[in-house]
Order: sequence, then structure tokens, then C-alpha cells
Amino acid sequence: MSDRSAYYHHGPGDALGALVGAGEIHDKPGVCTARRLDDYALVFVIAGGGWFSHGGGPAQPVTAGDVLLLFPGIIHSYGPHAGQQWSEYWMMFRGALFDALHAHGALDPQHPILHAGLHPRLLTTCSDLIAARVAAASRVRSPALAHAEEADLAAQTVLLLTRLRQRSLADQAPSPPWLEAACAALAVDLHLPADLRRIARDCGVGYDWFRKMFSEALGLPPARYRLLRRIDRAKALLTAGETVAQTAEQLGFCDIYFFTRQFKAVTGTTPARFRGSAVQRR
Repeated sequence: MSDRSAYYHHGPGDALGALVGAGEIHDKPGVCTARRLDDYALVFVIAGGGWFSHGGGPAQPVTAGDVLLLFPGIIHSYGPHAGQQWSEYWMMFRGALFDALHAHGALDPQHPILHAGLHPRLLTTCSDLIAARVAAASRVRSPALAHAEEADLAAQTVLLLTRLRQRSLADQAPSPPWLEAACAALAVDLHLPADLRRIARDCGVGYDWFRKMFSEALGLPPARYRLLRRIDRAKALLTAGETVAQTAEQLGFCDIYFFTRQFKAVTGTTPARFRGSAVQRR
């Protein structure tokens, strides 16, 4: 299991709300069993699949693109099937903002699984919010600045929850199995070259059809989708303190210069500047 960029930090309290924890876990083999939390949380499965039991009820299937909503005081269990793994983004939050979402049904314990899908903007939004939580918690801040930053993180979390729910409601018909399988395959083993022909074959579709239909479904080709997931991972590693060279090596880029060009093409800045900004904020 790789969880180098998984963090848990408590920020200063805020009457309206706070994002108190956020992180990512790659290739998680274990399960969480009969757990109760004091806060709200979400688990966004970004690769693999497994099961989820809410409130002591029967296990329900979980696939990549599903978001598990966890509620204070409600028992839950989840994880990949025996002998398998999954990768996830996770967040934990509390406060009146989230109590209001709960009261008005936007956070609904009767519907604890959101089928949000592996849409690029959602994944990037999650990755960026996790990076912001980690960066804010790892530096010394004045009380006034801390209060303002924590309020901003809470507001971003509310917006993310709203978008996840909207996406789930909009996608009444689930994504075709081949698309979910392809997105999951493109989000793992990010240090290795992606064999798109093999992925198409494993999904049971032809290569040319796969590229065309993937682009139509998500608005970008599979190779671009793969690159965005690698850059998301790079941002998390750089925020966690890895050097540019270490990050490039961990993600399998052929050299630091190619990595820098790819990173800048996606983010508009170089990895060195991105990392420098994160370090200065600590």
C-alpha cells in the first residue's frame, strides 16, 4: 500500500465548519470494520472496487467513481474484496455548514453512496483540495490567517460535496462498465507506461472504438486522462515535500526536463515553482 500523501490534520476550530482531514491512499488492501466517526467523512474510490456496509446493513458493491458518505455516530464498514486493492481520496469535516447540508438532505444517510464517476474535473478538484489542506496544516499561521484559510477550505468542501451530489443525480444511468474499467486502469500504476491497447482489450472493446468513445464520454482522450492523473499525483507528492527529481522518478518520467514540460503544460507553472510555493507556505 502506498499512502505517502495521506495526511490527517486538525485545523483551528470554526463555528461554521472545518475540513479537519484529507489525504489519498493508493493500493489499499485492508478494510475498515464496524467503525464510528465523530465527524462527517467521504471516501472517493478512484481505482479498484469492493463493498460498503452502512448502519449495519448488508454490503453493497462499490466501484471506481463511487463516493461513500460517512456520518457521525453511524456504524460503517468498507474496503476492497479479499485479495484485492483500491485507491481512494478521503476527507473528514465537521461544523454547522455540514449539519445544514445534512438537515436539508444534501448529505443523506438514506443514500450514502454517490455514483459521481471518474470525471477529470472532480478528480482534480479533490486532489487540489487535499493539497491545500496539507499545505495549510503544515505551516505556521497567525490566528487571523488561519481562521480565514480554514473558512475557505470548509467552503470549498461544501462546493465539492454539492458537485459530487449533482453529478450523481445527473448520471441516473450508470457509466458503461467498459468506461469505469478503463478509468480505473488509467488511474493505477502511474509509474509505468500505459498500454492503451491492452486496456481496451481488457475492457472487451476495440482500440479505435475505445479511443473514440472514451473521448466522447469524458471530453478528452485516454492518454490525456492518464497524464492528468499523473500530474494530480505529482502535485500531491510535491506538496508533501518530495523533490522534483524524486517526484519525476516515482512517476516514471524519463527525465526531469520532460516531467517539467508536462507539468507546466497542465498546470501553467513548473514543478519547482509549485513546490517552492508549498514550501514557503509551511
